[in-house]
Amino acid sequence: MSSSLSRREVLRLLSFLSAGAAGVASVPLIGELFASKATAQTSSVYVRESIATFMQSPTKIAALRRGIQVMQSRSSSNPTSWIYQANMHGIPSNESRRLTAWGTCNHGSFFFFPWHRMYLYYFERILRQASGDSTLALPYWNYSDFPDQRTLPEAFRNRLLPDGSTNSLYVEQRAPGINQGTTALASAEVSYEGAFQRTNFFHTSSGQQSFGGRRATSAMHRGSGGGLLEGRPHNQVHVVVGGSSGWMRQVEMAARDPIFWLHHANIDRLWERWLLLGNGRANPTNDSDWMSDRFTFFDENARQVTMRGRDILNTVQQLNYRYDDAPLGNQVLVNGMSDANRSTQQTTTTPQLLATTPINNQQMLVELREAPVTLNLRFPQSQGVRPFSSSRTITAGSVTLNVEKVEYNPRNSIPYEVYINLPQGVPPDRNSPYYVGRLALFAHPQKATFSLDITEAVSELQRLNLITGDSISVTFVPPGGEMNAMQRTERTREAPGVVRFERVTITTTN
Repeated sequence: MSSSLSRREVLRLLSFLSAGAAGVASVPLIGELFASKATAQTSSVYVRESIATFMQSPTKIAALRRGIQVMQSRSSSNPTSWIYQANMHGIPSNESRRLTAWGTCNHGSFFFFPWHRMYLYYFERILRQASGDSTLALPYWNYSDFPDQRTLPEAFRNRLLPDGSTNSLYVEQRAPGINQGTTALASAEVSYEGAFQRTNFFHTSSGQQSFGGRRATSAMHRGSGGGLLEGRPHNQVHVVVGGSSGWMRQVEMAARDPIFWLHHANIDRLWERWLLLGNGRANPTNDSDWMSDRFTFFDENARQVTMRGRDILNTVQQLNYRYDDAPLGNQVLVNGMSDANRSTQQTTTTPQLLATTPINNQQMLVELREAPVTLNLRFPQSQGVRPFSSSRTITAGSVTLNVEKVEYNPRNSIPYEVYINLPQGVPPDRNSPYYVGRLALFAHPQKATFSLDITEAVSELQRLNLITGDSISVTFVPPGGEMNAMQRTERTREAPGVVRFERVTITTTN
Protein backbone atom coordinates (compact mmCIF):
# COMPACT_ATOMS: atom_id res chain seq x y z
CA MET A 1 0.00 0.00 0.00
CA SER A 2 1.24 3.47 -0.73
CA SER A 3 2.40 5.48 2.26
CA SER A 4 0.84 8.68 0.89
CA LEU A 5 -2.13 10.27 2.56
CA SER A 6 -5.57 9.62 1.18
CA ARG A 7 -7.39 12.46 -0.58
CA ARG A 8 -9.94 12.47 2.24
CA GLU A 9 -7.21 12.88 4.88
CA VAL A 10 -5.60 15.75 2.99
CA LEU A 11 -8.92 17.57 2.63
CA ARG A 12 -9.64 17.15 6.32
CA LEU A 13 -6.27 18.50 7.33
CA LEU A 14 -6.51 21.46 4.94
CA SER A 15 -9.99 22.20 6.25
CA PHE A 16 -8.70 22.15 9.81
CA LEU A 17 -5.73 24.39 9.03
CA SER A 18 -7.87 26.93 7.19
CA ALA A 19 -10.29 27.07 10.13
CA GLY A 20 -7.43 28.19 12.38
CA ALA A 21 -8.52 26.29 15.49
CA ALA A 22 -8.52 28.69 18.41
CA GLY A 23 -6.10 28.06 21.22
CA VAL A 24 -3.82 25.71 19.28
CA ALA A 25 -0.25 26.15 20.41
CA SER A 26 1.31 24.97 17.16
CA VAL A 27 0.27 23.25 13.97
CA PRO A 28 2.40 20.58 12.24
CA LEU A 29 3.65 21.38 8.77
CA ILE A 30 2.11 19.49 5.87
CA GLY A 31 5.54 18.10 5.08
CA GLU A 32 5.89 16.85 8.64
CA LEU A 33 2.61 14.98 8.34
CA PHE A 34 3.74 13.28 5.15
CA ALA A 35 7.06 12.43 6.71
CA SER A 36 5.27 10.77 9.61
CA LYS A 37 3.85 8.19 7.21
CA ALA A 38 7.24 6.47 7.25
CA THR A 39 6.84 3.11 8.93
CA ALA A 40 10.31 2.78 10.42
CA GLN A 41 10.55 2.59 14.21
CA THR A 42 11.71 5.92 15.64
CA SER A 43 13.57 6.02 18.99
CA SER A 44 11.36 4.61 21.76
CA VAL A 45 8.03 5.40 20.11
CA TYR A 46 6.37 2.34 18.57
CA VAL A 47 4.57 2.90 15.28
CA ARG A 48 1.32 1.03 14.74
CA GLU A 49 1.03 0.35 11.02
CA SER A 50 -1.83 -0.53 8.75
CA ILE A 51 -1.98 -4.30 8.35
CA ALA A 52 -1.69 -3.78 4.58
CA THR A 53 1.77 -2.30 5.15
CA PHE A 54 2.62 -4.63 8.02
CA MET A 55 1.98 -7.75 5.90
CA GLN A 56 4.65 -6.67 3.44
CA SER A 57 7.25 -7.68 6.04
CA PRO A 58 7.54 -11.47 6.60
CA THR A 59 9.54 -10.73 9.73
CA LYS A 60 6.76 -8.67 11.29
CA ILE A 61 4.04 -11.19 10.46
CA ALA A 62 6.19 -13.99 11.86
CA ALA A 63 6.72 -12.03 15.08
CA LEU A 64 2.97 -11.39 15.41
CA ARG A 65 2.17 -15.08 14.92
CA ARG A 66 4.92 -16.13 17.32
CA GLY A 67 3.76 -13.77 20.04
CA ILE A 68 0.21 -15.09 19.83
CA GLN A 69 1.42 -18.71 19.84
CA VAL A 70 3.50 -18.15 22.96
CA MET A 71 0.61 -16.44 24.74
CA GLN A 72 -1.73 -19.28 23.73
CA SER A 73 0.70 -21.84 25.18
CA ARG A 74 0.51 -20.30 28.66
CA SER A 75 -1.84 -21.39 31.41
CA SER A 76 -5.17 -19.57 31.45
CA SER A 77 -4.46 -18.55 35.04
CA ASN A 78 -1.35 -16.66 33.88
CA PRO A 79 -2.27 -12.97 33.35
CA THR A 80 0.02 -12.85 30.30
CA SER A 81 -1.74 -15.75 28.56
CA TRP A 82 -4.06 -15.45 25.57
CA ILE A 83 -7.10 -16.75 27.45
CA TYR A 84 -6.55 -14.61 30.53
CA GLN A 85 -6.27 -11.48 28.41
CA ALA A 86 -9.33 -12.45 26.34
CA ASN A 87 -11.37 -13.10 29.48
CA MET A 88 -10.66 -9.59 30.68
CA HIS A 89 -12.94 -8.47 27.87
CA GLY A 90 -15.65 -11.01 28.67
CA ILE A 91 -16.14 -14.28 30.53
CA PRO A 92 -17.58 -17.25 28.57
CA SER A 93 -20.76 -18.79 29.99
CA ASN A 94 -19.03 -22.12 30.62
CA GLU A 95 -16.28 -20.52 32.73
CA SER A 96 -16.90 -20.83 36.48
CA ARG A 97 -13.83 -18.88 37.60
CA ARG A 98 -13.80 -15.14 38.19
CA LEU A 99 -10.17 -14.08 38.23
CA THR A 100 -8.87 -10.55 38.74
CA ALA A 101 -9.99 -8.06 36.06
CA TRP A 102 -11.97 -10.65 34.08
CA GLY A 103 -15.12 -9.35 32.43
CA THR A 104 -14.26 -5.70 33.01
CA CYS A 105 -14.53 -4.23 29.49
CA ASN A 106 -16.57 -1.05 29.11
CA HIS A 107 -19.27 -0.53 26.49
CA GLY A 108 -22.17 1.84 26.05
CA SER A 109 -20.68 4.84 27.86
CA PHE A 110 -17.88 7.38 27.52
CA PHE A 111 -15.52 4.93 29.29
CA PHE A 112 -15.47 2.79 26.12
CA PHE A 113 -12.54 4.65 24.57
CA PRO A 114 -10.16 4.95 27.54
CA TRP A 115 -10.71 1.37 28.78
CA HIS A 116 -9.98 -0.18 25.39
CA ARG A 117 -6.91 2.03 24.89
CA MET A 118 -5.51 0.80 28.21
CA TYR A 119 -6.41 -2.78 27.32
CA LEU A 120 -4.60 -2.63 23.98
CA TYR A 121 -1.61 -0.89 25.53
CA TYR A 122 -0.86 -3.65 28.04
CA PHE A 123 -1.79 -6.43 25.62
CA GLU A 124 0.69 -4.98 23.13
CA ARG A 125 3.44 -5.00 25.76
CA ILE A 126 2.67 -8.63 26.62
CA LEU A 127 2.58 -9.61 22.95
CA ARG A 128 5.86 -7.84 22.23
CA GLN A 129 7.69 -9.68 25.00
CA ALA A 130 6.14 -13.01 24.04
CA SER A 131 7.21 -12.56 20.42
CA GLY A 132 10.84 -11.96 21.27
CA ASP A 133 10.81 -8.97 18.91
CA SER A 134 11.50 -5.78 20.86
CA THR A 135 10.22 -3.63 17.97
CA LEU A 136 6.81 -5.31 17.50
CA ALA A 137 3.77 -3.02 17.55
CA LEU A 138 0.13 -3.90 16.94
CA PRO A 139 -1.04 -3.30 13.37
CA TYR A 140 -4.51 -1.92 12.67
CA TRP A 141 -7.14 -2.90 10.10
CA ASN A 142 -7.98 0.18 8.04
CA TYR A 143 -11.34 -0.92 6.61
CA SER A 144 -12.92 2.56 6.62
CA ASP A 145 -10.56 4.62 4.48
CA PHE A 146 -9.71 2.06 1.78
CA PRO A 147 -12.50 0.04 0.08
CA ASP A 148 -9.94 -2.48 -1.22
CA GLN A 149 -9.02 -3.36 2.38
CA ARG A 150 -12.51 -4.34 3.52
CA THR A 151 -12.01 -8.08 3.26
CA LEU A 152 -10.32 -9.88 6.14
CA PRO A 153 -6.54 -9.43 5.78
CA GLU A 154 -5.12 -12.40 3.91
CA ALA A 155 -2.74 -13.35 6.71
CA PHE A 156 -5.77 -14.21 8.88
CA ARG A 157 -7.68 -16.39 6.41
CA ASN A 158 -5.85 -19.73 6.16
CA ARG A 159 -5.73 -22.37 8.88
CA LEU A 160 -2.34 -23.68 7.72
CA LEU A 161 0.76 -21.85 6.55
CA PRO A 162 2.65 -22.87 3.39
CA ASP A 163 5.06 -24.98 5.48
CA GLY A 164 2.15 -26.94 6.98
CA SER A 165 2.29 -25.30 10.42
CA THR A 166 -0.77 -23.84 12.15
CA ASN A 167 -1.57 -20.19 11.53
CA SER A 168 -2.20 -18.57 14.92
CA LEU A 169 -3.99 -15.66 13.21
CA TYR A 170 -6.76 -17.94 11.97
CA VAL A 171 -9.86 -19.02 13.88
CA GLU A 172 -12.74 -20.99 12.41
CA GLN A 173 -15.26 -19.07 14.50
CA ARG A 174 -15.98 -16.31 11.98
CA ALA A 175 -18.62 -15.81 9.31
CA PRO A 176 -17.67 -18.24 6.51
CA GLY A 177 -17.51 -15.54 3.84
CA ILE A 178 -15.20 -13.48 6.04
CA ASN A 179 -12.67 -16.32 6.38
CA GLN A 180 -12.95 -17.13 2.69
CA GLY A 181 -12.33 -13.52 1.70
CA THR A 182 -15.58 -13.46 -0.31
CA THR A 183 -17.47 -11.17 2.09
CA ALA A 184 -16.26 -7.59 2.30
CA LEU A 185 -17.37 -5.04 4.84
CA ALA A 186 -19.88 -2.63 3.31
CA SER A 187 -19.51 1.13 3.31
CA ALA A 188 -22.59 1.50 5.50
CA GLU A 189 -20.93 -0.75 8.09
CA VAL A 190 -17.59 1.04 8.33
CA SER A 191 -18.37 4.71 7.72
CA TYR A 192 -17.34 7.11 10.49
CA GLU A 193 -18.59 10.31 8.85
CA GLY A 194 -21.53 10.73 11.24
CA ALA A 195 -19.32 10.18 14.28
CA PHE A 196 -16.69 12.64 13.06
CA GLN A 197 -19.30 15.36 12.51
CA ARG A 198 -20.07 15.32 16.23
CA THR A 199 -17.95 17.80 18.19
CA ASN A 200 -19.16 16.71 21.65
CA PHE A 201 -17.25 13.82 23.23
CA PHE A 202 -20.16 12.79 25.47
CA HIS A 203 -23.87 13.28 26.00
CA THR A 204 -25.95 13.13 29.17
CA SER A 205 -29.49 12.00 28.32
CA SER A 206 -31.21 9.17 26.46
CA GLY A 207 -31.84 9.89 22.80
CA GLN A 208 -28.92 12.31 22.48
CA GLN A 209 -25.80 11.56 20.46
CA SER A 210 -22.09 12.12 20.79
CA PHE A 211 -18.79 10.86 19.46
CA GLY A 212 -17.73 9.04 22.63
CA GLY A 213 -20.85 7.97 24.48
CA ARG A 214 -23.12 8.82 27.35
CA ARG A 215 -21.55 10.17 30.53
CA ALA A 216 -21.36 7.64 33.36
CA THR A 217 -20.06 7.85 36.90
CA SER A 218 -18.62 4.34 36.97
CA ALA A 219 -17.67 1.42 34.77
CA MET A 220 -20.35 -0.12 32.53
CA HIS A 221 -19.86 -3.60 31.04
CA ARG A 222 -22.95 -3.35 28.80
CA GLY A 223 -24.88 -0.22 28.01
CA SER A 224 -27.11 1.40 25.41
CA GLY A 225 -25.50 4.85 25.59
CA GLY A 226 -22.62 4.21 23.22
CA GLY A 227 -21.21 6.97 21.06
CA LEU A 228 -21.57 7.09 17.30
CA LEU A 229 -18.13 5.60 16.64
CA GLU A 230 -18.83 2.70 19.00
CA GLY A 231 -22.03 2.07 17.06
CA ARG A 232 -20.30 2.27 13.69
CA PRO A 233 -17.83 1.00 12.72
CA HIS A 234 -17.10 -0.73 16.05
CA ASN A 235 -20.27 -2.73 16.65
CA GLN A 236 -20.95 -3.22 12.94
CA VAL A 237 -17.54 -4.81 12.29
CA HIS A 238 -17.89 -7.06 15.32
CA VAL A 239 -21.14 -8.62 14.11
CA VAL A 240 -20.20 -8.83 10.42
CA VAL A 241 -16.93 -10.64 11.17
CA GLY A 242 -18.60 -12.86 13.76
CA GLY A 243 -21.64 -13.66 11.63
CA SER A 244 -24.26 -15.87 13.28
CA SER A 245 -22.00 -17.90 15.56
CA GLY A 246 -18.46 -16.52 15.50
CA TRP A 247 -16.52 -15.20 18.44
CA MET A 248 -16.40 -11.57 17.33
CA ARG A 249 -20.16 -11.14 17.68
CA GLN A 250 -20.07 -11.92 21.44
CA VAL A 251 -18.55 -9.73 24.15
CA GLU A 252 -17.60 -12.88 26.06
CA MET A 253 -15.61 -14.41 23.19
CA ALA A 254 -14.54 -11.55 20.91
CA ALA A 255 -10.99 -11.06 22.19
CA ARG A 256 -10.13 -14.71 21.43
CA ASP A 257 -10.12 -13.82 17.74
CA PRO A 258 -6.77 -12.25 16.76
CA ILE A 259 -8.53 -9.82 14.40
CA PHE A 260 -10.19 -8.26 17.48
CA TRP A 261 -6.94 -6.52 18.39
CA LEU A 262 -6.45 -5.02 14.91
CA HIS A 263 -10.07 -3.90 14.85
CA HIS A 264 -9.69 -2.09 18.17
CA ALA A 265 -6.37 -0.58 17.16
CA ASN A 266 -8.25 1.02 14.26
CA ILE A 267 -10.97 2.32 16.58
CA ASP A 268 -8.25 3.80 18.79
CA ARG A 269 -6.66 5.37 15.69
CA LEU A 270 -9.98 6.92 14.65
CA TRP A 271 -10.28 8.49 18.10
CA GLU A 272 -6.96 10.22 17.41
CA ARG A 273 -8.13 11.30 13.95
CA TRP A 274 -11.32 12.81 15.42
CA LEU A 275 -9.32 14.86 17.91
CA LEU A 276 -7.07 16.14 15.14
CA LEU A 277 -10.06 17.79 13.44
CA GLY A 278 -10.27 20.30 16.31
CA ASN A 279 -13.08 22.86 16.26
CA GLY A 280 -14.22 21.87 19.75
CA ARG A 281 -13.40 18.18 19.53
CA ALA A 282 -11.58 17.28 22.75
CA ASN A 283 -11.30 14.67 25.44
CA PRO A 284 -13.45 15.36 28.53
CA THR A 285 -10.52 16.42 30.70
CA ASN A 286 -12.81 18.49 32.95
CA ASP A 287 -14.78 15.40 33.95
CA SER A 288 -13.40 13.94 37.18
CA ASP A 289 -14.89 10.46 36.67
CA TRP A 290 -13.49 10.07 33.14
CA MET A 291 -10.11 11.36 34.23
CA SER A 292 -9.73 9.63 37.59
CA ASP A 293 -11.62 6.30 37.64
CA ARG A 294 -9.10 3.46 37.86
CA PHE A 295 -9.11 0.26 35.81
CA THR A 296 -7.07 -2.87 36.48
CA PHE A 297 -4.72 -4.59 34.01
CA PHE A 298 -1.51 -6.64 33.97
CA ASP A 299 1.83 -5.81 32.40
CA GLU A 300 4.22 -8.11 30.52
CA ASN A 301 5.69 -9.33 33.83
CA ALA A 302 2.24 -10.32 35.13
CA ARG A 303 2.26 -7.46 37.62
CA GLN A 304 -1.13 -6.00 38.46
CA VAL A 305 -1.39 -2.32 37.50
CA THR A 306 -4.07 0.36 37.35
CA MET A 307 -4.64 3.17 34.89
CA ARG A 308 -6.83 6.27 34.68
CA GLY A 309 -8.09 8.41 31.84
CA ARG A 310 -5.51 11.08 32.64
CA ASP A 311 -2.79 8.50 31.96
CA ILE A 312 -3.71 7.85 28.32
CA LEU A 313 -4.40 11.29 26.82
CA ASN A 314 -1.10 11.50 24.94
CA THR A 315 -0.23 8.29 23.14
CA VAL A 316 3.29 9.43 22.28
CA GLN A 317 4.44 10.96 25.55
CA GLN A 318 2.53 8.72 27.96
CA LEU A 319 2.23 5.40 26.09
CA ASN A 320 5.13 5.48 23.60
CA TYR A 321 3.14 4.73 20.46
CA ARG A 322 1.59 6.51 17.52
CA TYR A 323 -0.11 5.51 14.27
CA ASP A 324 1.62 5.60 10.92
CA ASP A 325 -0.87 8.15 9.55
CA ALA A 326 -0.67 10.53 12.52
CA PRO A 327 1.14 13.87 12.22
CA LEU A 328 3.96 14.11 14.73
CA GLY A 329 2.41 17.22 16.25
CA ASN A 330 -1.12 15.90 16.70
CA GLN A 331 -0.78 15.75 20.48
CA VAL A 332 -0.02 19.49 20.53
CA LEU A 333 -3.23 20.09 18.63
CA VAL A 334 -5.21 18.09 21.17
CA ASN A 335 -3.63 19.45 24.32
CA GLY A 336 -3.52 23.04 23.10
CA MET A 337 -7.28 23.55 22.84
CA SER A 338 -8.70 26.41 24.84
CA ASP A 339 -11.26 26.02 27.61
CA ALA A 340 -13.76 27.76 25.33
CA ASN A 341 -13.52 24.92 22.88
CA ARG A 342 -13.83 22.36 25.67
CA SER A 343 -17.16 23.83 26.72
CA THR A 344 -18.90 21.96 23.88
CA GLN A 345 -18.67 18.62 25.69
CA GLN A 346 -22.38 17.90 25.81
CA THR A 347 -25.55 18.63 23.94
CA THR A 348 -29.03 19.27 25.31
CA THR A 349 -30.90 18.80 22.04
CA THR A 350 -34.12 16.84 22.53
CA PRO A 351 -34.81 14.21 19.85
CA GLN A 352 -37.84 14.86 17.65
CA LEU A 353 -39.98 11.99 16.38
CA LEU A 354 -40.05 11.79 12.58
CA ALA A 355 -41.68 8.40 11.95
CA THR A 356 -42.95 5.40 13.89
CA THR A 357 -44.56 2.02 13.39
CA PRO A 358 -48.34 2.22 14.03
CA ILE A 359 -49.35 1.48 17.59
CA ASN A 360 -51.68 -1.51 17.71
CA ASN A 361 -54.02 -1.80 20.69
CA GLN A 362 -53.48 -5.55 20.54
CA GLN A 363 -49.80 -5.20 19.73
CA MET A 364 -47.56 -8.19 20.17
CA LEU A 365 -43.80 -7.99 20.09
CA VAL A 366 -42.32 -7.96 16.59
CA GLU A 367 -40.35 -11.16 16.03
CA LEU A 368 -37.48 -11.59 13.61
CA ARG A 369 -36.78 -15.14 12.52
CA GLU A 370 -35.18 -16.52 9.37
CA ALA A 371 -37.27 -14.58 6.84
CA PRO A 372 -37.19 -10.87 5.97
CA VAL A 373 -39.59 -8.61 7.88
CA THR A 374 -40.75 -5.24 6.53
CA LEU A 375 -42.36 -2.63 8.77
CA ASN A 376 -44.05 0.51 7.47
CA LEU A 377 -43.50 3.64 9.52
CA ARG A 378 -45.85 6.62 9.47
CA PHE A 379 -45.03 10.30 9.70
CA PRO A 380 -46.98 12.05 12.49
CA GLN A 381 -49.65 14.31 10.96
CA SER A 382 -48.77 17.06 13.40
CA GLN A 383 -45.54 17.74 11.50
CA GLY A 384 -47.47 19.29 8.62
CA VAL A 385 -44.71 18.48 6.13
CA ARG A 386 -43.06 15.30 5.01
CA PRO A 387 -39.78 15.11 6.96
CA PHE A 388 -37.74 13.69 4.09
CA SER A 389 -39.04 15.84 1.26
CA SER A 390 -36.44 17.17 -1.16
CA SER A 391 -36.90 20.66 0.28
CA ARG A 392 -35.80 19.57 3.76
CA THR A 393 -32.08 19.52 4.47
CA ILE A 394 -30.70 16.58 6.42
CA THR A 395 -27.61 17.54 8.42
CA ALA A 396 -24.83 15.15 9.41
CA GLY A 397 -25.47 12.84 12.34
CA SER A 398 -29.04 14.03 12.78
CA VAL A 399 -31.27 11.06 11.83
CA THR A 400 -31.45 7.94 13.98
CA LEU A 401 -33.25 4.62 13.55
CA ASN A 402 -34.40 3.24 16.91
CA VAL A 403 -35.46 -0.35 17.58
CA GLU A 404 -37.12 -0.16 20.97
CA LYS A 405 -36.93 -2.63 23.87
CA VAL A 406 -34.97 -5.32 22.06
CA GLU A 407 -34.89 -8.85 23.50
CA TYR A 408 -32.54 -11.47 22.08
CA ASN A 409 -30.64 -14.61 22.92
CA PRO A 410 -26.95 -13.64 22.83
CA ARG A 411 -26.00 -17.26 22.05
CA ASN A 412 -28.45 -17.51 19.19
CA SER A 413 -28.79 -14.09 17.55
CA ILE A 414 -28.57 -13.16 13.90
CA PRO A 415 -26.90 -9.91 12.74
CA TYR A 416 -29.86 -8.81 10.60
CA GLU A 417 -29.20 -6.46 7.71
CA VAL A 418 -31.31 -3.29 7.86
CA TYR A 419 -32.69 -1.50 4.79
CA ILE A 420 -34.67 1.73 4.38
CA ASN A 421 -37.36 1.89 1.68
CA LEU A 422 -36.22 -1.33 -0.01
CA PRO A 423 -38.67 -1.69 -2.93
CA GLN A 424 -40.79 -4.82 -3.06
CA GLY A 425 -39.16 -7.41 -5.28
CA VAL A 426 -35.73 -5.78 -5.21
CA PRO A 427 -33.12 -8.22 -3.80
CA PRO A 428 -31.30 -6.98 -0.69
CA ASP A 429 -27.84 -5.68 -1.53
CA ARG A 430 -25.43 -4.36 1.09
CA ASN A 431 -23.90 -2.08 -1.50
CA SER A 432 -27.21 -0.48 -2.45
CA PRO A 433 -28.33 2.97 -1.22
CA TYR A 434 -31.12 1.29 0.77
CA TYR A 435 -28.72 -0.46 3.13
CA VAL A 436 -28.03 1.29 6.46
CA GLY A 437 -26.12 -1.34 8.47
CA ARG A 438 -26.65 -4.31 10.79
CA LEU A 439 -28.84 -4.81 13.80
CA ALA A 440 -25.59 -4.99 15.76
CA LEU A 441 -26.51 -6.17 19.25
CA PHE A 442 -22.90 -6.49 20.40
CA ALA A 443 -22.76 -5.56 24.13
CA HIS A 444 -26.39 -4.44 23.90
CA PRO A 445 -28.36 -4.79 27.15
CA GLN A 446 -31.68 -6.64 27.12
CA LYS A 447 -34.87 -4.60 26.65
CA ALA A 448 -32.93 -1.44 25.79
CA THR A 449 -33.26 0.61 22.61
CA PHE A 450 -30.86 -0.13 19.77
CA SER A 451 -30.00 3.01 17.79
CA LEU A 452 -28.34 3.37 14.41
CA ASP A 453 -27.31 6.62 12.72
CA ILE A 454 -28.90 6.56 9.25
CA THR A 455 -28.20 10.15 8.20
CA GLU A 456 -25.93 9.31 5.28
CA ALA A 457 -28.35 6.75 3.85
CA VAL A 458 -31.35 9.04 4.24
CA SER A 459 -29.50 11.92 2.57
CA GLU A 460 -28.61 9.70 -0.38
CA LEU A 461 -32.15 8.34 -0.73
CA GLN A 462 -33.45 11.89 -0.52
CA ARG A 463 -31.05 12.97 -3.25
CA LEU A 464 -32.22 10.07 -5.44
CA ASN A 465 -35.87 10.89 -4.68
CA LEU A 466 -36.37 7.41 -3.19
CA ILE A 467 -38.17 8.62 -0.06
CA THR A 468 -41.64 9.73 -1.09
CA GLY A 469 -45.24 9.38 0.04
CA ASP A 470 -46.61 9.31 3.56
CA SER A 471 -44.50 6.49 4.99
CA ILE A 472 -41.05 4.99 5.09
CA SER A 473 -40.30 1.29 5.37
CA VAL A 474 -37.67 -0.58 7.38
CA THR A 475 -36.75 -4.11 6.32
CA PHE A 476 -34.81 -6.60 8.43
CA VAL A 477 -33.06 -9.31 6.41
CA PRO A 478 -31.16 -12.31 7.81
CA PRO A 479 -27.73 -12.37 6.15
CA GLY A 480 -27.46 -15.12 3.56
CA GLY A 481 -24.71 -17.72 3.54
CA GLU A 482 -23.80 -17.28 7.21
CA MET A 483 -25.91 -20.04 8.72
CA ASN A 484 -24.90 -23.64 8.29
CA ALA A 485 -27.09 -26.66 9.01
CA MET A 486 -25.68 -27.10 12.51
CA GLN A 487 -26.50 -23.53 13.45
CA ARG A 488 -30.07 -23.92 12.20
CA THR A 489 -30.45 -27.09 14.25
CA GLU A 490 -29.15 -25.33 17.34
CA ARG A 491 -31.64 -22.51 16.89
CA THR A 492 -34.60 -24.89 16.76
CA ARG A 493 -33.81 -25.81 20.35
CA GLU A 494 -33.97 -22.19 21.43
CA ALA A 495 -37.07 -20.21 22.36
CA PRO A 496 -39.08 -19.05 19.29
CA GLY A 497 -38.07 -15.72 17.86
CA VAL A 498 -34.41 -14.89 17.42
CA VAL A 499 -34.97 -11.19 18.13
CA ARG A 500 -38.04 -9.44 19.57
CA PHE A 501 -38.81 -5.75 19.98
CA GLU A 502 -41.75 -3.41 20.55
CA ARG A 503 -41.54 -0.85 17.76
CA VAL A 504 -39.30 1.09 15.37
CA THR A 505 -38.99 4.86 15.30
CA ILE A 506 -36.94 7.40 13.40
CA THR A 507 -35.88 10.52 15.27
CA THR A 508 -33.84 13.62 14.60
CA THR A 509 -31.75 15.75 16.95
CA ASN A 510 -32.02 18.88 14.80
